[in-house]
Amino acid sequence: MRTYFVVILFTLFNIKNFAQLANVDANIKKLNNSQFIIIHGDRPMFEMKSSAALKLKKAGKRATPKLILALEDSTKVIMAHLTLCHIYFNVATFAGPKEKTINDNTIYYYFLGQQNGEGLIISETKKNGSYKMYIEPENLKTIISFWKKYTSKK
Repeated sequence: MRTYFVVILFTLFNIKNFAQLANVDANIKKLNNSQFIIIHGDRPMFEMKSSAALKLKKAGKRATPKLILALEDSTKVIMAHLTLCHIYFNVATFAGPKEKTINDNTIYYYFLGQQNGEGLIISETKKNGSYKMYIEPENLKTIISFWKKYTSKK
């Protein structure tokens, strides 16, 4: 009888873990950089519009491996990084812009990450009144390396 009880508990535990991991996968698929919005003004701020990111934050560290994989997806990197910041630091610092002009094009650089620590540099251009965000390849490599190293210690 005792053996059956242990088997039932073990089975229920595994079903719950499988369901939670399936939810992590489903929420990773819903992440998109368009859910991160820079609000331009005298003091730029950002807004996050993603229920999936909030669910991943609630899932906590067990979402980390999938979030690190999502960092490699150029359509998800900003939201994956922001979610990891909230899981590990409870907050994400946002600063900028710093401006750089190249061939009559102005590029705005924003910092998103841990205060006085490692962060993702979000590059943004403005053309015909529309802004376009992107991550430069060297910044992407740096942040992926940071998260792999940082989370391997935790």
